[in-house]
This record gives sequence, C-alpha cells and structure tokens, in this order.
Amino acid sequence: MNALEGIRIVDLSTAYSAPIGTMQLGDFGADVIKVENTGLGDGSRTWNPFMPYGESMAYLYMNRNKRSITLNLKSEAGRRALYELVKTADVVVENFRPGVAAKLGVDYETLRAIKPDIIMASLSGYGQTGPDAKKGAYSNLAEAQSGLMSLTGFSDEDGGQPTASGVAFGDSVAGMFLVQGILYAIIHRMRTGEGQYIDVAMVDSLIALIQHGITQYSTTGENPPRVGNRDLSDYPYDTFKAKDGWCFLGNATASDWSRFAQAIHRPDLAEREELKTPDGRWAHLQEIHDIVAGWTAQRTRAEIEARFMEYGQLFSPINTISEMMENPQTKVREMVVDLEYRGVKYKDKGIPVKMSKTPGSIRMMPPTQGQHTDEILKSIGYTEEQLAQLRSSGAIL
Repeated sequence: MNALEGIRIVDLSTAYSAPIGTMQLGDFGADVIKVENTGLGDGSRTWNPFMPYGESMAYLYMNRNKRSITLNLKSEAGRRALYELVKTADVVVENFRPGVAAKLGVDYETLRAIKPDIIMASLSGYGQTGPDAKKGAYSNLAEAQSGLMSLTGFSDEDGGQPTASGVAFGDSVAGMFLVQGILYAIIHRMRTGEGQYIDVAMVDSLIALIQHGITQYSTTGENPPRVGNRDLSDYPYDTFKAKDGWCFLGNATASDWSRFAQAIHRPDLAEREELKTPDGRWAHLQEIHDIVAGWTAQRTRAEIEARFMEYGQLFSPINTISEMMENPQTKVREMVVDLEYRGVKYKDKGIPVKMSKTPGSIRMMPPTQGQHTDEILKSIGYTEEQLAQLRSSGAIL
C-alpha cells in the first residue's frame, strides 16, 4: 500500500513547478488526474530536447504516475465536467497566473461551493498577493527576484557575475513546498473536516532558502558576498582539479585543520600561527588554494579520495551526469531507474524518499494527451452518448 492511496488530486497545472509536486504525490500513491487543454495540452510537451518519437524529455520527467483527461475549461460543458470531477477529489492544484482561475470559473471560492471540504493549492511566480502577483515568472527570474542569484557565482573581483543554478531550481523547490502544504492541509482536514486554500510562490520558496543572509544584512547592513564554491565559515572548502577531473575538498574541523594539512603532505602549514583559525586561513586563501591545487594536480581523484578518507577529511568527485549514473552509491540507492515508454528504453531519476512501510513506486508512465478521458468521465457517471456530445462540442478531445 502506498502512503497516499485513496487521495485524489485534480491537477490543472502545466509546465514545470506544480507538475513536479503532483508527480511526487503520485509517486506515493495519490490518484493524480492531469487535466489538459484540448489544444496542444501541457506546454512542456513541446519543449526541447525531444525523445526519438517526438515528445519532450521535460514532459516525461515530470508526469509519471498520472492519468490524463482533456477538458476545454473555456466551454460550459468542459467546466461542468470538471465540477463533477472535483466532487470526487480531495485536492485541486493549479499554476495559472493569479486571476486566471477565477476567469475560468475554477477558483477556490467556486470549487468550495461545489465541494466544501476541498483543498486547493495554487503555485505561481510571486504569489496571489502583492504588486508583482500578476507577473509571469520562470525559475531564473525567481532566483533573481529572491536574492539567491546574488549569492551564486564568483565575485566581481574574480571575474564572476550573478549566476543561475544549473537546473530549474526555483520550480523544483516550489514544487516541494507545494507538496508540503498539501500534506499539511490533508492532515488538518483529517482532524477537522475542513478544506483550505494554499498559496505557494516560487520567489517565497527561494527566499526561504537564503539561510543567514537576511539576518546578516539586518544586523550588519552588509549584503552577503558571492564566494563561488567556497564557504565563509572555513577554508579550505573549494573545488580543485585533479589529473583526471575536478573534485571538491573540505576541511572537516574548522577549529583544527592539522589533519587536512597532513593529508596534503604539508603538516608544517598547521603549525603556522596565522593559519590556525578559519579567519586566518581566509586571509591567506590564495596561498592555501595554490598549495592544495598544486598537490591535487599531481594525483588522480581516486588517489586523493584514498588519502582524504585515511585522514577523515571531506572529499567528493565532481561527477558528470554519466559518472553520477554509474556511481555505486547511486545504484544502491536506486536513484537511476530503467524505464521504457513507446518502445524506447531510457533511464530516469528514482524516488529520493525511502519509506520502510509505504515506499513510493513508479506504477504508470507519463500519459499521452487525454489518454484516460473516457475512463475517468465514465467513472463519474458519464455515458457513451454524453461523451460523444462532449467530443462533438469540443469540450473534450
């Protein structure tokens, strides 16, 4: 049995952020019904890069464990079908720009009148309130607005500039906060019988990850600087190039770096008074960096790892995606899984939350547009004749 078995999610969302969240709910057993428009469907179906059969890899990445129904929500018949579906649901999810759900007649107040205990979750760039609410936002814009981008990348002095994450970080994090909110609301409803409205913003989600930056500015008046791959709390903590690729090394104990110094065959460094504190090492950062870089350049990553494990210091190779996929740890944790869809074999991410009693599972591949329309509508009482009428009117495909 999956943890969320028996929970039905009507998912009006498209693109990236909210579909990531509803996929995670589906991984743990929720019945996720993906409502797509009768045009091109979910916009992510058309994003590069594409699978050999012509569908987007992005769509594939975000939509496993879901069923798909097409509904034209601009038509009265399409909305009526949605309302009937909502009567059977626990949660409705949407990520339209604020105001669009109300125009379509699928906002919380409308749906609550149909099903009083419904939980509705909205995910947007800036949230449902505030002067920026109706602006469009994608992940990099949210990173910029939140201040996160100002912390990412190398300093101006090192030739750097504010830098976005290498993945759609804002979308993914907001999707995870969306899942949290939905689970909180489900627990509240179990206790009280009350539904509620959930408002999650990408920008808010990233502001929540700024760590000490807000406290630092409010108490010192100084913006935290960009420090590249380093950490202001201690040094060495940085990227270095080995003979066969890049790696990340770190001092394991800020108060005593003698074991690190021994690991790089320079125990004399630990005896220097000016290097005995993190602040002192930061003051001599370039000198230490160059010493460590000279040492790593003469060794393979495997040799460095063996030495650092011996001395209890921090090491990781900076893996490419292919190296990560072949890593024994990745395989043991089942974080890369073998899948097949439309005759194409491929690998995808596994499920990161490991549960002993109710583990997640990949039960269904991403649906084709409207793959389950008839099945779902019949389950809530529509007849063949009514389906034919909906189809002829353009309310469904």
